[in-house]
Amino acid sequence: MPNARTFAELEPEAGFTAETADLLRNPVTRLDAIATLCETYLENIDRQALFARTGLSGYATAGSLLSLTEDEGADGATDEYGRAIGPAPRRDATRSVIVRNEALARRAKELEGNRCQICGTTLRYLNRPYSEAAHIRGLGSPHHGPDELQNLLCLCPNCHVLFDGLEIYVDSDGLVRGTRGGRVPRPIRRDPRHPMDEAHIAYHRTLCTLKAGEPAPS
Repeated sequence: MPNARTFAELEPEAGFTAETADLLRNPVTRLDAIATLCETYLENIDRQALFARTGLSGYATAGSLLSLTEDEGADGATDEYGRAIGPAPRRDATRSVIVRNEALARRAKELEGNRCQICGTTLRYLNRPYSEAAHIRGLGSPHHGPDELQNLLCLCPNCHVLFDGLEIYVDSDGLVRGTRGGRVPRPIRRDPRHPMDEAHIAYHRTLCTLKAGEPAPS
């Protein structure tokens, strides 16, 4: 085995070449590389746990879903029966958020009539139509998707969570499928006035392959 003196004499270099590093700075190329490595070498392992250990936890979701942990927050005081005493505790927090173009979000909802493009549900809240504008390719790191109409879907809250959580995806034929199967495919609704960029849909579909290849939760 080489020792420290050998390394000092030979001065080996490690890491990516400059050309490779430049390629991997592109979010789409980087995701393709991660997916290829997972499919080739990391079958049937907990990929999300691996991502968390290697600084790639952003690939666990497609958008802004928070990490679901059970130990966050402070426990409030309870009586001998486990009932809360007084109001829920509070804590101060500071965070940085991405500024979205709300006019674009409203436009996507208007074009689809506030009807979910996946399940067709139309909701009302406070006597007004309610829907959510979901980015196909997330705006934040590591996805760095654009805030544009072609990157938006009009979804109900349930489908928004499933889509951002990589539980459903749109295949190359425009059918919505379950990432792990077990879901009857159905076409995604598309208003002719509401364009969707196939490159963004393909990016989301690649993200879902990361979840599809890991073992199902017990």
